[in-house]
Amino acid sequence: MDWKKVFTDVNRQVSSTYDTSVESLLERMGLEQKRSTMEILLPVLGVFGAGIAVGATLGLLFAPKRGDEMRGDLRHRLEDLRERVPSSYDELRARGREALDEIQDDSTSSIQS
Repeated sequence: MDWKKVFTDVNRQVSSTYDTSVESLLERMGLEQKRSTMEILLPVLGVFGAGIAVGATLGLLFAPKRGDEMRGDLRHRLEDLRERVPSSYDELRARGREALDEIQDDSTSSIQS
């Protein structure tokens, strides 16, 4: 009987049974190592970047007009909006004054009564 081989086999079995690495100890306790911030953040940023790339590609593929035409349309819409906003603001301001005058008249008449 080769005692050296027997001791080597026993040592291998014991060391594999009682592995003292941090991972194996945590695994036996039902725990795991805390993941670093970078291990969490990098996959999220990768997915986000891929989403941006896919969105930009689809936007270019399905754009209804060329870039200069689209910019011209946006420019005209913004000019129309700029023209409408002051008139709407003046109308709202006039309505607010009328409502305030009515409230003041009602409150003055109810106080005098």
